[in-house]
This record gives sequence, structure tokens and C-alpha cells, in this order.
Amino acid sequence: MTGQSPDPDEAPVITSGVNSDVEPPRALETDAEGHGITFWVGLAVGWVAIVIGLFGIFDHASQANPFKVFRLLLGLNIFNDAVIVPVVLGLAFAVHRWAPRWLLVPAQVWLIICGVVSLYAYPLVGDFGRKPSQPSELPFNYAHNLLIVLGCITLFCAGLAVRARRRQRRMPA
Repeated sequence: MTGQSPDPDEAPVITSGVNSDVEPPRALETDAEGHGITFWVGLAVGWVAIVIGLFGIFDHASQANPFKVFRLLLGLNIFNDAVIVPVVLGLAFAVHRWAPRWLLVPAQVWLIICGVVSLYAYPLVGDFGRKPSQPSELPFNYAHNLLIVLGCITLFCAGLAVRARRRQRRMPA
């Protein structure tokens, strides 16, 4: 039930149920800039992780090579901003534009899970850590295994799509 507000420029007040004068639960308290406690805890945890990582790099400089680590992080950030973000935004636009409504959630689930799994498996598939002196370090065919996992994810999301399509057909127009 929508109540009419006296001011036409003001948004209508949505009320429902018997006790419509009960206020909805408030979000966690925020500061002047609108950041809640979750933001500040996440920020503190993130900075602690960065400090620990920097300490590890500089404490073990002979093994970590700080210059190469810095160059790698800079390169990954540039690659992320120049390649990954535009590809993800393009895929999101294409899915939202051309996929039927019932297929949106299964397609988004498939894209997100497959993207994360592929990104995680990329160093393994590329054999970037393999050393000829230690053949047991990366003993499996990770490309083959990645395809199996992506196939399982595809089957799961196809099941979600079939379920969503059946639900949409049962819904009256």
C-alpha cells in the first residue's frame, strides 16, 4: 500500500502490514562521509595485510626481489585496468542486453564463477611454477582439469537456467 505524501516533490512512503508506523531497522551507524563500521574494519584489515606483505618482501629481499614484485604488481594493475575491466564490462553489457530475463541470473553466475576459477587456475595451467629439477611440484594436467571443472560449472548453471525457464513459464502474465 502506498501512502500519499503532502509534498509532490517528495518520494512516496511505502507502508505495509498492520503497524505501518514502525520504523525499519537502521543500518550500522555511519560517520559524516557515510562510511559504516564494516568499511572501517575492512580498511584496517586490508592495511594490516598490506603491511605484513611489505614486511615479508623487504625482510626476505633475497628470495622475494622487491623490485620484481613491485613491477609485477604495477603490471597486473595496468593489465587489470586496461584489459580485464573493459572485457568484464563488455560481457556484462552483452548479457544484460541480449539474454532473456530468465537467463540473466544463471548467465551471471556462470560468468562470475568461471571467471574466478579460471583466474585462480591461470598460473597452474600456464606451468609458471614448474621447475625441471622438481617434477613433482606441478604433477597434474591442470588445463584438462580446468576444463572438467568449467564443464561442471556449466552443467550446474544450465540446470539453473532450465529451472528459471520452467518457473517463468508457470508464472501468469
